[in-house]
Amino acid sequence: MSMGNDLTTEAVRMAMGMQELRAENASRNIALASLPGARASRLDFGSSMGLLEQAAAASPDKASELMNALSEAASQPLASESLDAAGAGINLDSEVANMASANLEYQALTESLDRHFGLMRLAIIGRN
Repeated sequence: MSMGNDLTTEAVRMAMGMQELRAENASRNIALASLPGARASRLDFGSSMGLLEQAAAASPDKASELMNALSEAASQPLASESLDAAGAGINLDSEVANMASANLEYQALTESLDRHFGLMRLAIIGRN
């Protein structure tokens, strides 16, 4: 990421990618739900969130370096397999809820990015 790139735009883009991965993971879990012994796969974006927080507080040079590391970490979240609370395989209701949640968060991020670009456009060209 060069210094010309906006940290906010890059962070929102990466957050959108994470939500996309969440939805894809839920979709995969739903597809596997009918298989005996199938376990739900979970994604952990903890390291990505930590890097994002560090980038927000860092100097511009350090933020650029952290955003590059974040880009790599966000595309490779930690995955684990788990059973649901009752010890059963994949809970379809939970996976549909995960997919819906990822969709809503993706839409909210899209809306915030649209507003961000709208403000940038207004600052450049004025109210006309």
